[in-house]
Amino acid sequence: MGKKVIAGQYEVDFTYKGQRIRGTIPCETLVALITGVQAGQAMANLGGQGVIVFSKFVDEFYLPRHAKPNKKPSAYASDAWSSVCLKKFFGEKPVHLITRTMREEFKQQRLSGKLSAKTRPCANNTVNRELSCLNQIMEYAQEMGFLQENPLDGMKRLPTGHREQYWLTREQLDTLLEAAKTYEGGRYLEFLEFVTYTGARLNEALAFKRGDIDYARQEIRLPTLKKRKRRNAERFLSIKSIGPRLEGVLQRLKPHSASGYYFATRSGTPLQGRYVDEMFAILRRKVGLDKFHIHDLRHTFAMHRAMTRITFRQLQVELGHSSPQSVQAYLDQAERFDPEQSIFY
Repeated sequence: MGKKVIAGQYEVDFTYKGQRIRGTIPCETLVALITGVQAGQAMANLGGQGVIVFSKFVDEFYLPRHAKPNKKPSAYASDAWSSVCLKKFFGEKPVHLITRTMREEFKQQRLSGKLSAKTRPCANNTVNRELSCLNQIMEYAQEMGFLQENPLDGMKRLPTGHREQYWLTREQLDTLLEAAKTYEGGRYLEFLEFVTYTGARLNEALAFKRGDIDYARQEIRLPTLKKRKRRNAERFLSIKSIGPRLEGVLQRLKPHSASGYYFATRSGTPLQGRYVDEMFAILRRKVGLDKFHIHDLRHTFAMHRAMTRITFRQLQVELGHSSPQSVQAYLDQAERFDPEQSIFY
């Protein structure tokens, strides 16, 4: 329809019922027409229950309806957390005036970090979780009679890929560890090295304590702590098989005299995961590795171990993976690299 903007005038050129219509229209008039149509469409979406603002609907209808026993506690907690971010943006807006354009604006602000407390950009998975919550809220508003229909129905989510593709090269890892040496006196250096050279999950590394290193058998013991598993299994890693990088870290580690934890506070309690996450976020921004999470150090271990051409079964045992597809994915990716590029070579 439109061709171009000239001196505040929008030039139009289109065909309507077989007739070609050409001319110009002031940009202000065009904007007024468009917003008027959108407002009219939004008012037409008002349900029989009347007007209600977004925050009030969430607090008085949606969250109480989805609390236990209607939803699992973890699902309810996720919705409650997502609704906090949603209310920052949609708070006092009437539910029936929320449009697809507003949803897209919210998505862009979350991705850019404008709605975050510390202006940190959000990952696609986080934004998708909040968009899914928003869609459920609008569906429930329709069910309750506050909307004629859900205007957000059918909108696409952000693309998400498997995080296995996020891993650090030797150069990137060395840069990160070099920055860790000067951060808070190198307090977290051994922790980052341990996670990278063992492939331990965050909670597994924090649970590592005196007695989990068997120098006689040259092995370390790690529990397989996955939240989705009720029973925890143990796995053993060969110190010599992994190589001198791990040996060097273990020689420097000293357990807390009272609790025996290797990564503990002065009082002996294990470090808290959220503090470790904050530390890693600071370090990654320092060295320009913003897209990486601390769990990606586990992916780094898996990829570099796979580069050394170890067997499928050995990699599966070292990772504590029950899914053969995940293990094979690392081995398939590693075929593109030479063993010399591995930190364990």
